[in-house]
Amino acid sequence: MASTKRLLPLDGIKVIEMAGLAPAPFAGMVLADFGASVIRIDKFTLKTNMDILSRNKRLISINLKSPIGTSILKRLICYDTDILIEPFRPGVMEKLGLGPDILCNLNEKLIYVRLTGFGQEGKFSNIAGHDINYLAVSGILSLLGRKNENPMFPLNILADFAGGGLISVLGILLALIARLKSGKGQVIDVAMVDGVKYLSTYPYLMKLTNQMWTKPRGENILDGGAHFYEVYKTKDNKFMAVGAIEPQFYAELLKRLNLDANLLPFQLDSSKWNNMKQLFTNIFKTKKQEEWTQIFYKSDACVTPVYELNYKIPEPTPKLLRTSGKLINNTKYFLKPGEHSREILKEYGYSENEIKEFSIKNIVDGLNYSKSLL
Repeated sequence: MASTKRLLPLDGIKVIEMAGLAPAPFAGMVLADFGASVIRIDKFTLKTNMDILSRNKRLISINLKSPIGTSILKRLICYDTDILIEPFRPGVMEKLGLGPDILCNLNEKLIYVRLTGFGQEGKFSNIAGHDINYLAVSGILSLLGRKNENPMFPLNILADFAGGGLISVLGILLALIARLKSGKGQVIDVAMVDGVKYLSTYPYLMKLTNQMWTKPRGENILDGGAHFYEVYKTKDNKFMAVGAIEPQFYAELLKRLNLDANLLPFQLDSSKWNNMKQLFTNIFKTKKQEEWTQIFYKSDACVTPVYELNYKIPEPTPKLLRTSGKLINNTKYFLKPGEHSREILKEYGYSENEIKEFSIKNIVDGLNYSKSLL
């Protein structure tokens, strides 16, 4: 009988993820969604898991301040691990005796991912930071915001998840392909600042060649300057997003708004954009969001409702037609730190007596021995 098991593209790939915030957990989640076996190494003192990106992973809590703890991690990594993801500041893994110079020599096929905000070197490399800081140093933050206002940061999607997490996954997949040819792994240096810069290649080149973003922040087509690329409030205090950039889409927009193009300024006459914004503002206030949604339904005016973030949990994407990601309808999101410690230790060849010793000596947490048995 043919197997009914769902085929996943990363089946058989084994990942160790050092516990961290946002980008590293997201990278691990993406790999797990597409079939990789991901073990997360939790901080030993962590009692509550605040990471909601744990789905499809297994968790073990190891005291890495103990030489025995680091030896356990080395066994996990050197036994058959393909990928290690570490999100610490430069030098932390080296202090633990777990730097790439050691681990990559012990496991030549290991792909060692170093995920930081500012990179392994440079004047910002050893300071703390968050998404807003990486956007700031990359130069991207200077492009975001309204005219005559401070730069406005978005949600922490750009640097943390796109420039950090997804770029890490891209690097991992490239390294896996390279390993097919060479038989060897390599170190991947992912800096969120660099990742965001790479994502901004298009605006950078458009600005460099004076094709777009030639005016101050908030006065260009795609940053809130133009009336045809803007968000407008409706009668019921909801919103509609307008993105009618191309002439044919703009013509359709005017038609659906019952406006005569012959009586209006040329679309790209920026001196009239503020007046046109006021006109559009007044018009969109006359109807509710659902009414506008129906008016623009199946049109090419590039006008859509602005919905709240209340849809179901996003499924893994892209959707590969033959080897897509895992279905997540019944996925468990909140896992306890060290929830799979015993299972993982058994899997990697540790005896019951050794496991009990790890519990007694506070080397591995989550083993659930009662005090009377110790």
